[in-house]
Amino acid sequence: MGKHIVQAIQSHAISMPYQCALSDTSIDLSYEELDSFSTRFAIRLQVLQCKPGDRVVMLASRRAVLVAAIIGVFKAGCVHVPLDPGMPAERLRYILNDIAPAVVITEDELADGIGANLPQPAGIVSLSELERLITDDEEYAQRAALVRPSPLPAPDDQAIAYCIYTSGSTGRPKGVLINHRSIVDFFEGTREVYDVRSNSKCASFSPLHFDVFLMDMLFPLAEGAHLRVHDDIVVPDLLFATVQGNDVTHFSAWGMMLGLMAQASDFATAPMPHLKTILTGTDVPDVKTIQRWLKKNTGVRVINAYGPTEATCAATAHVIREIEPDRKQLYPIGKPLAHVQVRLVDSRGEPIEAVETPGELMIGGSQVMQGYWHLPEETAARLTYLNGVPFYRTGDICTYLEDGSLFYIGRKDNEVKIGGYRIHLNEIQRVINSVAHVHASEIVLLESRYGEKLLAAGVLIEKGCPIGAERLTEAIRKRLSMELPRYMVPRYVTILEQFPLLSSGKTDRKALLSTLQHRINESNQEEVNT
Repeated sequence: MGKHIVQAIQSHAISMPYQCALSDTSIDLSYEELDSFSTRFAIRLQVLQCKPGDRVVMLASRRAVLVAAIIGVFKAGCVHVPLDPGMPAERLRYILNDIAPAVVITEDELADGIGANLPQPAGIVSLSELERLITDDEEYAQRAALVRPSPLPAPDDQAIAYCIYTSGSTGRPKGVLINHRSIVDFFEGTREVYDVRSNSKCASFSPLHFDVFLMDMLFPLAEGAHLRVHDDIVVPDLLFATVQGNDVTHFSAWGMMLGLMAQASDFATAPMPHLKTILTGTDVPDVKTIQRWLKKNTGVRVINAYGPTEATCAATAHVIREIEPDRKQLYPIGKPLAHVQVRLVDSRGEPIEAVETPGELMIGGSQVMQGYWHLPEETAARLTYLNGVPFYRTGDICTYLEDGSLFYIGRKDNEVKIGGYRIHLNEIQRVINSVAHVHASEIVLLESRYGEKLLAAGVLIEKGCPIGAERLTEAIRKRLSMELPRYMVPRYVTILEQFPLLSSGKTDRKALLSTLQHRINESNQEEVNT
């Protein structure tokens, strides 16, 4: 049985106290210092009247000290609730009222505004206060500990570890509850595919409020590795410099970030002799981008991981090693991790076992969530128990490959129907992305002013593209007409400077749809005027 992460870090603090655990541009913490700080912070939470099971909201941009604070929340037996500091005020107000936190950790400049939105009195811990706890300021510690704390609770695998809010089908965000047992089992499964060891140097670029923090922040610490937390600045050259300049062996880049990093000006020439393994996922990875990274160093591997928040970050993984310059086919999402069960079912819920037969993916096992916070009916609607094992209906359509791997086709709700034909938009995206100098693409379904359904593509060009937008658009149309039937070819192909993004790094499809609709309307109006 694996260790609770608190126990793992305590063990590292004893066996290798001076090994660097956490760093960013401001601090460096050894495992001994990480263990000591997280204990002090756990006591501070007790002083603020936090009890086991109470919720502690984290509303701040990515920093190493905040990763350390998460360990302190776990030590206090509390529930970690990470939120996006850039979310709209109304959404924040709703979540704070829903989760009713006992303590909020936030940026100094946000503290007053947060306090005004809290449904009940709660402690506010600012970043400057966390920094004082790191220095172990004796005077501050004496003032902070006005109440004698109780002994810290023993680690409990059945206790809720964190609650992450996702978009709800009702239009309101809903909190996904994951317990410590799910994390322990997830780490065991991850260990079999992600080769992080105590001598590894890992880099994290993920937002704190995205469930990937578990895989690219907490997992390296559980393994005794050195974690470098990148400052919250998304610029290709700076992202790449963090990996190249810090001898990073392992890092994760989710959504479009891996392609963004490959746009760095030094990418083609900078040596990366230390690089071993890259994690990616959340969006279908671009084959060309994967191939560029595989060539950076002999033996580099890329892991394509897949999993919904409701199944503890990642549930399946596919390891990519082969350099295939001419590859066109998208990569599979692989096989389930050690404590995960998968099933494909048809529209009647009957299991599918045949190869290349599409079905909805169901994920079962100990990584499946406890449920949604205060939403028993929603929980019951998404969880099914088979022989006592909880299964989550993902809404994703997949097929089995010959070797038993899963191949992702698309969202159940992202399948469109035009002229009687069913179309999965990922197939169109794959063809566009295979065109030289295309960095990324997104496909959306629009309506013309006459109510006609039509497909439109938004395309990003690689940095330094030697041909103009018009010639690239022609090349894309030619490739589409060669590889796809006419009904699958987008009516409009629009070159954009960037896609609107969600805070997780995924494309904001609703905003993109609005942008493309506006561009197309303008284009049509110009044609009418001429």
